[in-house]
Amino acid sequence: RGVPPSGRRCCALRSSRANVSAARASSRQEGDGPTQAGPVGRRQAMELAATLAWVAGAGARAPLAEAVERPVEVGSYLDAAAGLPGFFEFVPGGQETPAIRAGTIGKYKFAMPGTWIRRTVANILSGNYCQPRCDEPWTEVLFQGPKGTKGGSLQVIVSPLNKLSRSSLAPGESIDKVGTMDGIIFSLGPNITGNTIEEEEVASKEAKKIDGVTYYWYELDTPYAKTGQRQVASIAAKDNAVFVMAVSATSKQWQENQDDLRKIVQSFRI
Repeated sequence: RGVPPSGRRCCALRSSRANVSAARASSRQEGDGPTQAGPVGRRQAMELAATLAWVAGAGARAPLAEAVERPVEVGSYLDAAAGLPGFFEFVPGGQETPAIRAGTIGKYKFAMPGTWIRRTVANILSGNYCQPRCDEPWTEVLFQGPKGTKGGSLQVIVSPLNKLSRSSLAPGESIDKVGTMDGIIFSLGPNITGNTIEEEEVASKEAKKIDGVTYYWYELDTPYAKTGQRQVASIAAKDNAVFVMAVSATSKQWQENQDDLRKIVQSFRI
């Protein structure tokens, strides 16, 4: 009496788990088989069935933002990327991320090797609480390569344009209207590495115009980064957002796999 329905369900769940544990212990001591359980076994079976039904219903009602990650290689469910053998193209769906659902940003795409898997973005990092008007950068998606020297990790981060510029971009304008290559990487670098970027850590940089959009490409050698010593990044801007695609790797992963890591970043399009 006085306990809310959610509380009763939690109590029922704990009770059912306790009963199931007791039944398993009894079974181990007395032997297996339905005939030995008697009426108690039937009651526990009914409680377990009710518990599983409630859990299944709760799982069906779980919101998209709390969905578990997909520990499945992307090559099993993404389409092959044109012109990149062994790579598969990711394009987020219309309900894929909080920012896309809110209409804050448009879609983007990139390709990665088929052995990579998707990782979950923590709700607090996804921008779910602040869309459509976030004041700070948020993480769109995370993917992870296989363990060992063929691995690495990638993230797509989006920053509100007003963090870098006081004026909006006109149609057809790109990242070069927001800032210089040095200014952009020094401003957004900490979102990639978890630490500040020093001038000597920028191993190379290049501005590339593709389909009318300017992309800033960087390679970083960052020994104090929290994400790994080597970073490759592509940064672009559109409308009121600045997009950062960053791939991180250890020194060994970079030595073994740098060509594929570059291909991932250079495939990024907005």
